Amino acid sequence: MIKRIWIINQFANTPDVPGHTRQYECGQHLANLGYEVTVFASDYNLTQRQYRRLRFPNLWRQERMGLLRWRWLFASPYQSNDWRRHLNLLTFNASLALQMLLLPRPDLVIGSSPQLPAAWLAMRIARLRGAQFIFEVRDLWPQVLIDLGGKSQSSRIVQFLQKLESSLYRLSDHVIVLAKGSTEYVRQRGARMISHLPNGPDLNSTTPNLAPYHAKIKFSVDANRFCLMYTGAHGEANALDGLIAAGRILEGQFPNRFQILLVGDGPEKKTLQSLAHEVHCVEFRNPVAKRDIPDLLAAADGLILTLRDVPLFKYGVSPNKLYDYYAAMRPVIVSVGGAVNEEVELHRVGMTAHPESPRQLANAIIQLSELPSSEREAMGERALQLAQNVYSRQALFQALTQIIEGLK
Repeated sequence: MIKRIWIINQFANTPDVPGHTRQYECGQHLANLGYEVTVFASDYNLTQRQYRRLRFPNLWRQERMGLLRWRWLFASPYQSNDWRRHLNLLTFNASLALQMLLLPRPDLVIGSSPQLPAAWLAMRIARLRGAQFIFEVRDLWPQVLIDLGGKSQSSRIVQFLQKLESSLYRLSDHVIVLAKGSTEYVRQRGARMISHLPNGPDLNSTTPNLAPYHAKIKFSVDANRFCLMYTGAHGEANALDGLIAAGRILEGQFPNRFQILLVGDGPEKKTLQSLAHEVHCVEFRNPVAKRDIPDLLAAADGLILTLRDVPLFKYGVSPNKLYDYYAAMRPVIVSVGGAVNEEVELHRVGMTAHPESPRQLANAIIQLSELPSSEREAMGERALQLAQNVYSRQALFQALTQIIEGLK
């Protein structure tokens, strides 16, 4: 019988910092059911690029968050995707191995990608200590390195990661995919028991505390302009250069009509700020804590998601920010392609554009702004229904509990 559960994701976050909180919310749910749950994560915050709790020479720290235990582990710092990022991954793995070998044995370990070495290490130590293992596939590594990073199938790093990936699929007791389109991909690579548990909002914590008027005041949003907002990582995959190019088109056609806010951080932010130097409708804001996201989104008239035009993103992504957008009852504009665009069109919750097409994206923004406010409100209501019926954290909790209870 499973009693003690470890959840491992280097980039897991708590609600007081920016970033996804899936592991925190799942851990809280399982702990409230009576399981003894510990989450292992790096104290070096990926979004803020800074330590939150640890100070040298301390290499770990445990906190209690209600019934949930959270272990912050040391990982070396990095600012961009150079050799320091690899060192960051290696030092986290070393910290994790030490913890997993010294602590009392768990009954179940849940390891999460994209950090394949950490997930593989967790799986091997789980096997060594007689625990069951669930692999959660957030991103399809190393396929993303091929489709987005331009890596060759024959490169050593890709071949190394493919061996880890194949081992994880074959040896896991259960594989959870966040993107439904990833199911066949993982099955072809050896996964046996597969479940689709998408990202989604915790509907108990998505109601804003502020009305839109007051939210606009709090976050310095111009009530006289149509505000579009992007929240999240500023990385290569997010294609924010295309959004800036769309802003340049809008500014040329409709000066002072639009306000586009990019809220977040990431390795490409400085480059993007330089690119947007003379695009006055585009503004950059610092990331906000997860618990403040509902009030922030309430200040927007529309919410934007963009990704690079690569095959993987047409079937293999479950963008958490999109489901937060749905729960915010705001119309969305997506420039992703594939399943994401199809869903927005099918459920009539916003506008779509071809990925990496600034002209189409600008047209989608114009079309949304010209709709009657009643139609935009109807889009927002349909988006909330989609979040409630398909993507709610409550549905995820129930499905995850059933998987755990079904393990032998």
